[in-house]
Amino acid sequence: MYRNCAGFLTLVEESIESTIQEGDLEKREEGEIFEMNVALKLGRSLSQLRDLARKSSSSRADGTGIDEFASRLF
Repeated sequence: MYRNCAGFLTLVEESIESTIQEGDLEKREEGEIFEMNVALKLGRSLSQLRDLARKSSSSRADGTGIDEFASRLF
């Protein structure tokens, strides 16, 4: 099960990176739609995803760990 989850999350990571690195602005996905798609892939609402991002950035700044996973599907 963990291998399957790791594969899925790797696929999500690769799709995020490819969207961010897209050089042609006409082909790049719009920001709000991109956020919505990532939230849907991870089984979260948009507000939950933003809260998680806020927690993650503040925990990195404080040097503390985060006790929550990005995906709610598992």
